[in-house]
Amino acid sequence: MREACAPEQSLTQRQRLVDASGRPVWYQGRKVGTHESGGVGGRLRTARRSVGLTQKQLAEQLGVESITVSRWERGVTTPSLPRLRRVAELTETTVSDLVRAPDAATAHAVELAALREELAETRELVNRVARTLDQLAQPRSAPGSLSTLRDS
Repeated sequence: MREACAPEQSLTQRQRLVDASGRPVWYQGRKVGTHESGGVGGRLRTARRSVGLTQKQLAEQLGVESITVSRWERGVTTPSLPRLRRVAELTETTVSDLVRAPDAATAHAVELAALREELAETRELVNRVARTLDQLAQPRSAPGSLSTLRDS
C-alpha cells in the first residue's frame, strides 16, 4: 500500500515515494476529495497540463463548468465515456491512457515534458525582460546636447 505525503511536503519529497516492490513512484496514494487523488482524475490532470490547458479552458471546450473538471481531477466524480473520448482528443492522448494506470516512467516522462515546455516559456520571458532592461539602461542623449554634438 502506498503512503500519502503530508500536504506540506515538496514535490521532490513526493517523488521519492516507493511502491510495494521498492520502485520509486512519482504519484501518491489516492486521497479522495483532494487535488492529489490518483486514478483517472490524476491522469486527466496530467494530460490537461501536458498540453497547457487550464481547467477553465478544458471545461469550455467540453461544454461543462470548470468545477466539473476540478471534481473529475480530484476524484469526486468521473467523466462519462463520451467526455473521456473528447478529453483524450483535446489532450492528444487516448482513453486507455486516461483510465489505466501508466507505469511510473511513462507518467514521469509526460510530467517532465510539460515542465520542460513551461521552462522554455519562462526562459523566453526572462530573455525578453533582460533585453528590455538592457535597452532602458542605455544612455539616451537629447537632440542638441553636448554628447550629440561631439559624436557628429
